[in-house]
Amino acid sequence: MKFKLIFLALLFSMCSNVTQESSEEIRVVSLSTTHTEIIQSLEAEETLIAVDSFSEVDFPVEVIDAYTVTAEELAPLNPDVVILAFDFNGIVEGLENQEINYVYYSAKNFEDVYSQIETIGSLVNKESEAFSTTRDMKIEINRILDSANFGDTSVYHEIGYSYGIYSVNSDSLIGQIYNSLGIVNIANNTEDPFGSGYPALTEEQVIESNPEYIVIGHSDYLNKDLSTRMGWEDINAIENSNVYFLDENLANNWGTTTVELVEQIAVTFEESAQTNPYSDYLLLVSLLILVMIVFFTNRINTKERV
Repeated sequence: MKFKLIFLALLFSMCSNVTQESSEEIRVVSLSTTHTEIIQSLEAEETLIAVDSFSEVDFPVEVIDAYTVTAEELAPLNPDVVILAFDFNGIVEGLENQEINYVYYSAKNFEDVYSQIETIGSLVNKESEAFSTTRDMKIEINRILDSANFGDTSVYHEIGYSYGIYSVNSDSLIGQIYNSLGIVNIANNTEDPFGSGYPALTEEQVIESNPEYIVIGHSDYLNKDLSTRMGWEDINAIENSNVYFLDENLANNWGTTTVELVEQIAVTFEESAQTNPYSDYLLLVSLLILVMIVFFTNRINTKERV
């Protein structure tokens, strides 16, 4: 159960006898790329005995397929705790049956991100490093949010397409990022029956919403040219070339890279604002007005000479 997280955090953060040596004895299996990244950023790699296959590590460690692994296969590793971000293959039930401690994380807002980093810090005896990390993250993220001014710009954020169109709503971290930046997310109020923050949409919903921007946070597409999708060619974002592709790992993970994620999304809209699709049109109109002013000024001067 998720409540095991609380007891584990208390166990490792409150015990006065926890030392650096004892933290090295903690055996962690991370089936979450995000939390492997957090542990590495806190320089606690020695606690990892196995990681999921998408984690990027530069030290010898067992690699596990998080989508297919079973609790029975993890038992011989004798982990003190298994870190999860998703319940793939019934892993949660299996871990409980095997009486293996686990923590099950998800992040729906900035506070979830900060608390997870600090809890992981307690788990691996890196409390001060974790606190410094979250402190710096808060300062940087608040700086980005305070300087944002995007009005009521609308966006459609896509996290899946081939097996159904999936987006983000206000119950997801990315949804909160858009809300905090003052950007109108077209799927913000679309309900997700599973409460995951990732609702399914129909093509009609996207087309009728006619977003000004489209952000793709996955690689689940056959063609980057979204105008080839039936009925999408007249969407404002596509007509004005306001379609952007986020790095998939950055878009799907949270943790210490959340600052980079917020910054990348903000920069996307800032750069677009600087390259307004109507800028050429406005320049042409301005030049035309200038020519007319010069023309009529010359005519007036000519008449005065006559």
